[in-house]
Amino acid sequence: MFCRVTHVQAPEGRVHEGLKLWYDNVLPVTKAREGFKGALSLVDFDSGKALSITFWEGSEDLVASTEAEYHKKAVERFGEFFENAHEPENFQLNLYAGDIFNGTFAMDESGERVAEA
Repeated sequence: MFCRVTHVQAPEGRVHEGLKLWYDNVLPVTKAREGFKGALSLVDFDSGKALSITFWEGSEDLVASTEAEYHKKAVERFGEFFENAHEPENFQLNLYAGDIFNGTFAMDESGERVAEA
């Protein structure tokens, strides 16, 4: 299992807008890619910092998703959310322990589920 880690910084007061853009425009296309296995989105609602981790079956799937036109267009289209972003980093999954997820969901800053799929 291979992972791409992306750090982003939402403009002040625009965390929810950035998350909506990601959920509505980037995630559906990412999920449809060959080799996609999952995604995590970690957010500090106070600072606007966010971290996304996408999981891929093989290293070639990860690389292909990064080089795909949709990925380049997303970075261009939502550039203001990537201004203070680090270059995405690629890793190989070493350990996963626990059964903490069941299905797809999103949570707001109070810890309430706001979306399920």
